[in-house]
Amino acid sequence: MKLYWRTLPMKTLGAENETAAPGRKKMKDRVTFLGSANASLSHRVKLTLMGKSKKPRCFKNINKTALPVHDMHQESAWVNSSLFSEWLHDCFVPE
Repeated sequence: MKLYWRTLPMKTLGAENETAAPGRKKMKDRVTFLGSANASLSHRVKLTLMGKSKKPRCFKNINKTALPVHDMHQESAWVNSSLFSEWLHDCFVPE
């Protein structure tokens, strides 16, 4: 699941006589959440929060191990094969 916050709508309503609307750049801030559970939900893994920053300012004075999520990072905040493999071995298998 991807969460795009601070993004504006892709389409707007305009009057018939309007020919153009002022353009805006698409926001590229994103966070990816990764979760997993079995079919009966008897085994649930903590959510994994994937962001762009290795050390986000919002977690400056917070112990990351005490958070209810696993924290991972990558420039694009997307999950690629190497990050999925890391998540599988470090987060999923131990739980």
